[in-house]
Parts: sequence; structure tokens; C-alpha cells
Amino acid sequence: MTFRTSPTLPADHGTATARHSSAAQAMRDTGEWVHVSTYKNRKTAAHVASDARNGRIKAYRGGVYDVRAITTREGEHQVWGRYQGGVWR
Repeated sequence: MTFRTSPTLPADHGTATARHSSAAQAMRDTGEWVHVSTYKNRKTAAHVASDARNGRIKAYRGGVYDVRAITTREGEHQVWGRYQGGVWR
């Protein structure tokens, strides 16, 4: 599986990552922003990003992840994240 990564949070869209565990691993491996998925609305994207940041999604437990919901210029609602290291509280 190929992941799209970026050293900065991109304004455009990328290729969706099918599984959270794969996305979390890609974040740890690259240290860059990884596109997690695209959602139908901003509210869902924001909810998923919050759940990932707070460790409510199993794949993101045990580490500190910066996960954000963005809306692209094309109007897509996406979640991107990157591994910050450390130990999750």
C-alpha cells in the first residue's frame, strides 16, 4: 500500500489510507503528514480527527499524534495526521 505524505499539512487532497493502523504506522515511519481518509462532511472528519488525537481509535494509542480535519480548495473534508512521538497520557 502506498501512502501520500508531506512535510507540511497540505491544502490539496491526497490518496485515502484504508486502515487507521496502516496510517498510524506510516506516520511513525515517516514523521510526515499522512492522509488518513476523506469524509462526506466536515463534522465527521472533525470527529475522527478528535478521536485519533485522544486515543479513542485503537491504532493511535500509545503515542502522541497531531491529527487534523481540513477542507481542501476542492471542498473535500479530509483527515491528516503525523506522529509527534512521546507517550500517550
